[in-house]
Amino acid sequence: MTHIDWRDASRWWSVRLSAFGSLLYAAMLLMPERLLDLWAMMPVELRALLPARAGDWLGMILFALVIVARLLPQPVRDHRPRPAERGALSAKALGGTAVIAAALTLAIAGLRVDEGKRNTGYADIAGVATICFGHTGPDVRAGQYRTDAECETLLRRDAQAHLAGALACSPELAERPNQLAAVTRLTFNIGVAGYCRSSIARHFAAGRWRQGCDRFLAFRFAGGRPVRGLLLRRQRERTLCLAGLPA
Repeated sequence: MTHIDWRDASRWWSVRLSAFGSLLYAAMLLMPERLLDLWAMMPVELRALLPARAGDWLGMILFALVIVARLLPQPVRDHRPRPAERGALSAKALGGTAVIAAALTLAIAGLRVDEGKRNTGYADIAGVATICFGHTGPDVRAGQYRTDAECETLLRRDAQAHLAGALACSPELAERPNQLAAVTRLTFNIGVAGYCRSSIARHFAAGRWRQGCDRFLAFRFAGGRPVRGLLLRRQRERTLCLAGLPA
């Protein structure tokens, strides 16, 4: 038997019309006096337009409408995950494995060094409101204060989101904690979309792991100029990425 989600069924006109008919029939049985009062309140001209035994006709009309509505295509919600959710689903499905847990731990440890921590909100070099370990978003404003515990919570949440995004683009990372951790750190800086479009992701998809790790160094520019701080960060990420790979 096919299972029907009640949230889908509630959108069907056949179900809505059946529910309306059931409520109307219940009102006729339980509150006939109230219905007669409503009938008496109706303008005489309007009552004259209604046929005799209108109640019987109403029932047949509703029944016919239910049949017609049931034959029409029924609106059904799309239960497939949206693109933005696929990474989160991947992380949820894999979150309990030792590889994912190890990658997340490695990424968080590195991000503490990469990002640094500022408990008070500030505008970064690009003018983006930032707080804690590089956390940005609509919940951040300049001058806002976060405790150390809140910063740790934000860091873990952000790292999980970036890890999930990396897995959505490169599912082959699910069995490689060092490479997954390195990519998670990289996406903190260039974004998940930037990683997904990068040559790093293409190399990893083709099994060229060392070549992919070497491409980390390409992301050392800001405003078209190399930045020493970014180069040092990319070198740390590349070192982690190469860990455990065959020479």
